[in-house]
Order: sequence, then C-alpha cells, then structure tokens
Amino acid sequence: MSILNPPQSPSTARHVGGCRGLLLGAAALLATACTASVDAPDRAGEWLVDLGSVYCSPLPVVSFSADRDWMLFWIRYFHADADTSRRSPITSPALLEVEGRRLVLPAGPADRVEGPSFSPSSLCWDDAGQGVFVRTSSQRGDAERPWYRADIGPNSELVPVAEPPESCRRPPEVEWQSHREVVIPAEVRGGLEVVRDGSRAAELRLGDGGLLVRHEARSSLSDQVAIGSYAWSDSRIRLAYTLFEETSWRFGQPTRSFILEKPGQPDLLDGQVYAFAWRGDEELIGCAGRPRAEGGGNSLKSWRFEAADL
Repeated sequence: MSILNPPQSPSTARHVGGCRGLLLGAAALLATACTASVDAPDRAGEWLVDLGSVYCSPLPVVSFSADRDWMLFWIRYFHADADTSRRSPITSPALLEVEGRRLVLPAGPADRVEGPSFSPSSLCWDDAGQGVFVRTSSQRGDAERPWYRADIGPNSELVPVAEPPESCRRPPEVEWQSHREVVIPAEVRGGLEVVRDGSRAAELRLGDGGLLVRHEARSSLSDQVAIGSYAWSDSRIRLAYTLFEETSWRFGQPTRSFILEKPGQPDLLDGQVYAFAWRGDEELIGCAGRPRAEGGGNSLKSWRFEAADL
C-alpha cells in the first residue's frame, strides 16, 4: 500500500447475541469451573506477519472485509524531526490477505520519514466499492484532516478522496476493557461481569451471578489481580481474556491470556497478548509481544480451534 501525494509534514497521532454455545453448557461449566489459577497447557499460535511495529491499542485491534478474506490492522513507528529531534508517531493502516498471508503495507518505516499519520477510529469499509476509508490525524483541532481511500487488493494504494459514503461500514467494538467499563457497549460484554474478590482474586461471572472462572494471586507478594479485557467469538462459544498480577512493590508480572471454551480450566495462551479479535469462532487474532530473539516489538498472532458443534 503506497500513499499518493502525502503532505510534506506528518501530522501526529494519537454480536450482539446471547452466550449461546458456552452458555448452553453453563450448568456443566458452573459445576466444574476453576476456582484457582493453575496453568493449563500452552497454546503457541503462529505469527501472521513478520513485523515488530503492530499497534495494539486500537479497538478493534483488527477488522475484516465483509467476506472475511482481508484483514486491516495498524502499524506505528516514529519520525524524528531533524531540527528538534522530537519523535512523533506515525500510524498507518496495513492490509493482509488472511488465508494467503499476503501483506499489503505502506512503503515502510525506512521510506516513510514524511507523510500523514492516520486515525484508527476513522476506519470504515466500503463493502460495495471494495475499499477502505481512513482519515488523517492531527493534534490541532482546527487542522484539516483529509480522507484517503484504498482498494482492497494486492496493488492497493492510499489516495486522497472526499468523505466516505454513508453506507461505509464502521467495525463494531468487539473487546471489553476494564478502564472503559462505563462507556463500552453492553452487547460487547456478552452477559458477563468482572468481579473483584478483594484485591487478590478476580472472577468472570454470568449476568445471573453464576461463576465461569476465578483467578487468585500466584505470589504471596502480590497485591492486585485483575482481568483487563475479554473478547467473545462470533457465536459466543469461546472467550479470550487477559489477566494482570501486580506485586506489592508495584512491579507487574507478565500479562497472561487465556481461552475459555469448555468446562474446567481455561487454556493458557503462549506469550504476552495485549488485544484480541475473533475471525468467526475458529480463529483468534491477537496483538502480542515478540521475543527479542525474533526481533522484538509487537506483532499479530493467530490461534485456530476446531469447529464447534453448536
């Protein structure tokens, strides 16, 4: 994905439904749900792209074309001003053909020392026209923020355009985050509640109070255990969530992430995963930290699951 006629100076950036499959087995799940934190076998997953600059903060962290064949995510790197040495973030969209793992990117960090930064919240999909619209970002409220459009395909490039059509589809929020509890749409919660039992235990419960999973501090020095975010698969038969644990001197243990898909203990995902999005019920996409031996930074990872008998 290349950008046609970028400005000379970059701007700086900053299902609905019931719980269905999982809740159909709620009685069994409630009877056998874990009551302590015991690590289950790891799920390693596989890296989707060879990048260390994937931006994990947007909600959703990735979104999909109507046919689910293409996935859009965000990369972020920094431009250092030659005069002031101030480093400004440049955020850009990237397209991936999911099954073929064909990556369509802007010119890349080495070539994008100048040019616009884009706002992830502006993204919308032009399903009829087979394209995406994104808008530039700016720190100044009165600054112009032009729109750009890119075709969905291997030869995509961002070109300046007018505003997107009214039919342009904005991706729904698919992930609950604890610090956004008061503003997150109710349907994203999927009938779940995060309950703190003191400061050293955290639970996920159904709307009727039934316990799904409980995690307790693994260290006697820990003084806070919290569930930071969770995301339902499309049919609400699988649940991905993150768990944070903080020690008494304010050092956090590595973030752990889990999949809950059957009665009993949830499965522990390998590594540190910061944000989730589901592609249907059988594939989980996560923005995860890469080991230093593999280049470091954050990248996209995929976990696949067997089709469920709904």
